[in-house]
Amino acid sequence: MAAEPGTSEVRRQHRFDQGSLERYLSGRLPGCPRLPAGALAVRQYSSGQSNPTFYLQKGGKAFVLRKKPHGPLLPGAHKVHREYRVQKALFSAGFPVPEPLLYCSDVSIIGTEFYVMQHVQGRIFRDVSLPEVGPAERSALYLAMIETLALLHSFDLQSLGLQGYGRGPGYCKRQVSTWKKQYDAAAHTDIPAMNKLAEWLANNLPPDDNEESLIHGDFRIDNIIFHPTEARVLAVLDWELSTTGHPLADLAYAIQFYFLPTSIKDFGQGTVLGFKGTIETPSCEELVSIYCRCRRISTTLPNLNFFLALSCFKMAGIAQGVYARYLIGNASAENSHEFAKLVEPLAERGLELSKRSSFSSTQHSISGELFHQSRKGQEILLKVKQFMKQHIYPAEKEIIKYYTEHRHAEDKWKKPPLLERLKELAKAEGLWNLFLPDVSGLSQLDYALIAEETGRCLIAPEVFNCHAPDTGNMEVLHMYGTEEQKKEWLEPLLEGKISSCFCMTEPDVASSDATNMQCTIERDGDSYVINGKKWWSSGAGNPNCKVAIVMGKTKNSSASSRYNQHSMIIVPMDTPGLKLIRPLSVFGYMEMRSMEDILRYTSMTCEYLSPI
Repeated sequence: MAAEPGTSEVRRQHRFDQGSLERYLSGRLPGCPRLPAGALAVRQYSSGQSNPTFYLQKGGKAFVLRKKPHGPLLPGAHKVHREYRVQKALFSAGFPVPEPLLYCSDVSIIGTEFYVMQHVQGRIFRDVSLPEVGPAERSALYLAMIETLALLHSFDLQSLGLQGYGRGPGYCKRQVSTWKKQYDAAAHTDIPAMNKLAEWLANNLPPDDNEESLIHGDFRIDNIIFHPTEARVLAVLDWELSTTGHPLADLAYAIQFYFLPTSIKDFGQGTVLGFKGTIETPSCEELVSIYCRCRRISTTLPNLNFFLALSCFKMAGIAQGVYARYLIGNASAENSHEFAKLVEPLAERGLELSKRSSFSSTQHSISGELFHQSRKGQEILLKVKQFMKQHIYPAEKEIIKYYTEHRHAEDKWKKPPLLERLKELAKAEGLWNLFLPDVSGLSQLDYALIAEETGRCLIAPEVFNCHAPDTGNMEVLHMYGTEEQKKEWLEPLLEGKISSCFCMTEPDVASSDATNMQCTIERDGDSYVINGKKWWSSGAGNPNCKVAIVMGKTKNSSASSRYNQHSMIIVPMDTPGLKLIRPLSVFGYMEMRSMEDILRYTSMTCEYLSPI
């Protein structure tokens, strides 16, 4: 079989009777074909530090098996039947988990109990800094992750049928006690920092220790399968530590990589815990804010220091347990011998976090504020403000005067020389294409606050090459264009050498509902025939407009849904058959004719917006 990414041959200490497993699954496992004996292929995932996990393939069908390790185990650990139960309940509720298919408590089959679930094809990121993707996609992936966590914590236990899944109130107290016992049972040497951290946690339990939600217990990005191309969560994995308890324990665990010391992130080239690099976007503050807003709770989290310290304590206990299993020969991780070196620095960082009252990945504290910029976002915003004060505001009246004087001229669309000089200045200052995260390195939040600033002046967005419709068209070309299309159209747009327009709205229909659209796009060999009328195509009158992105319906579409029949196509403005008829006016105005008109329009806009 083709090797499943992240798998290897089954390691010696985890081998089992594959023939026995195949005979058991045949006729019992839904979707598993009845094929001759020996057709079942098995490989082992390198992940899964606790319960060994295997990739099964038979007759083109793929499954995943989770089992207990062989040999002596720590008390209360490796309860795979709980994993099966919670996944069954969540899958039925529509939460993204792999569908659990079969649970087996008969240890005679492969030596331990196990369960089998559906294999989910997608992306798993083993390094939390996500070096494979750009800043925009990384922010979107983390946003999807944190929204999924908030969704998990919103479930009602009774509606899931998980009453009694946990032990009720007192979760934090039990966690401290449980992980202290787990650590003591696995400890190979005395580490004073672990004892001090355990004592502090026991003496500083949060006052709301009776809060109960379904929690994952090990929620982090490398336990998530994302869609192959979209920033969408397909499945949350590894439910061994799930229970009912305080939801902030999950949140703190999910963001703890922002607070780990460099020695942990760099340890073993970052391969032990998956913490290799640093993350500028999104910020820790953004994730906390999004989580709180999704759950409709206050962003003031006074007990976050406790939960971050608890996360360090728990991770240290897990690391100690992995090393203990290495010593007795039944650890799942290939690098399990390295985990002993993580325990002390994790405990020391937990003690440090226990003494802090506010937290930040930069210099902001997590408080009642909703919006927190990254350090780079703050620096760029300051530069934009200074540039506007020094260059744009003083030039605004002169540029508006130029447009007023040329409103009846044949070349009325021509840009004033001063505007072009401002663009060159902005480009030289690095204040160019700020809207595109993969170019600027800014998050959506960073750019939103910058756009708020540039929106104070009519000419500012164009000065920074951040004006519509070019921004939207550049984003489409950046995300979906071929390399040839990017070279021909995206690069000159990013350089400001050409402009573009977007053609969606049509004169004869209410095309704000795109299903009404009449423009058709039909393939003809290696070409396309477009038939339709468009209006309100901003920017089309500019002689520097060299390309349009046109939305239309694909003729003779086989799509079953009326919402799945639209396409967008690149149309050069010199394409034969394209006819530019005339610009349109708004409220009798072709464009802003004078400063007085601009002020009148601004006042009218404010009047309409103020009651909302």
